[in-house]
Amino acid sequence: GFYLLAAAPCAAILATSVLLNHGLGKLIHRQHGPARAWTTGLGVAFNVLGLAAFKYAFFIDDTFDLGLLDFGTLRLDAWMLPLGISFFTFQAISFLVDVHRRTLATPPDLLSFATYLTFFPQLVAGPIVRATAFLPQLTSPTWNTAPSALKPFVILLIQGMMKKVLLGDVVGNWLVDPAFNDPGSMSKAWILVALYGYSLQVYADFSGYTDMAQGMAGLLGIQLPRNFNFPYRATSPADFWRRWHMSLSQWWRDYVYIPLGGNRRLSGLTWVFLLGMVAWTGMAWGSFGGWLVLSGSVMLAAAWGLMSPTAHTRIATAANALLVMLLGGLWHGAHVNFVTWGAINGLALVAWIVLSPSTQSQWRRALGWLFTFHVVVFSRIWFRAGSLVFWDHGEEAMQPEGAWDIALAMWTALTSPATSTLDGAVDFTTWGALGLMVLGYLLHLMPHSVRTTWEHSVQKWPLWACWLLWMACTVLAVWGGQGQTRPFIYWQF
Repeated sequence: GFYLLAAAPCAAILATSVLLNHGLGKLIHRQHGPARAWTTGLGVAFNVLGLAAFKYAFFIDDTFDLGLLDFGTLRLDAWMLPLGISFFTFQAISFLVDVHRRTLATPPDLLSFATYLTFFPQLVAGPIVRATAFLPQLTSPTWNTAPSALKPFVILLIQGMMKKVLLGDVVGNWLVDPAFNDPGSMSKAWILVALYGYSLQVYADFSGYTDMAQGMAGLLGIQLPRNFNFPYRATSPADFWRRWHMSLSQWWRDYVYIPLGGNRRLSGLTWVFLLGMVAWTGMAWGSFGGWLVLSGSVMLAAAWGLMSPTAHTRIATAANALLVMLLGGLWHGAHVNFVTWGAINGLALVAWIVLSPSTQSQWRRALGWLFTFHVVVFSRIWFRAGSLVFWDHGEEAMQPEGAWDIALAMWTALTSPATSTLDGAVDFTTWGALGLMVLGYLLHLMPHSVRTTWEHSVQKWPLWACWLLWMACTVLAVWGGQGQTRPFIYWQF
């Protein structure tokens, strides 16, 4: 019912995924030997091709100028990108692989599997749930309706709503949007402030959704996995991705990174990727000198790998991590901006793997935090500019045509020698959003002891007071958000 209300034309795609993946799981469970592996491979291919067809068809067609999807007035984008397809497809793939690995001992019945794949609190934007964690909660329910047991989930609902409305929508509308809508009219300082604001906005928006998903699921007796662990405290790029969108990071680690070789070896697929990257870089460089520099760099890397006992594992770790980050960028959106965002974060990860010292001094941790935080902030120029169009049945083009130009304009404004002042016509709403942004970062970075004390005091509130606060937040969101509220950022992925 939830999915029909949100995206009725695409419900058949979700239903097809449920039926086919359930049947494939049953078949894989009964098979042995090569047939089992072949069926698993076909099942994974079915899910990947489905995602490619519904999410990347226009991107591939535009990138290579194929003209295969030009049907005149027939708008295929009215049914493209079914709501939540990136999330339920990854859950289906993990289910098939877990059955193949026998991590999931017995495939569930159809109703249980359908509940797993269509569980409405996290269906459209995660967290990505493993069948091994979700299905046992259906067969051995631990639903506790005592007020003391329900209270933490109501508090999660309140926390998520306040993150979304106050720190997400208000900061986004009043501080971030003006800079991205017209970057040429903004000073360098205000563009920088807007980027800090967007990093808070996307965290508050997405973690707020996760909090509410966990709260709704908990009220129904289902525990969802944690998806964020204060990511802006991270002291290295790898640490950040262990803290941000944790269910997705763990999915990439278990089902892509480790099968590619992880931090142990370079797989055949990774070698193909590296050779392709070298060839693409050489052709993009285009000059004989460029090819010489590129060839020399490859030979130096090979010599380092042969001479250093730890170099081989570092090269394997870096190459596999870069490939996963590029795939992760493409997962977020069918646009060159998202691939660029993934490449920037992947290269930062590579640099940290190859160059970072093994010591853990306070100075090293401080510099690591500064480097990681600002890579995340500045790379989101491309992320935000690629997110200008919310996927719906409107009249917009499938890809935001000016996204790349807006990102370049933002980057040019930041790197230009213009003065960095906060002068100019700034109204009350902008200063209010700036105050909320500072408050949001202070709450995120507060000491653990202070946070623990605050959480313990909140847990002492009576349940009726929590519900009353929830209703007040809802009324204020509806009353004060006319023309201000917006869909969750991750709904479009």
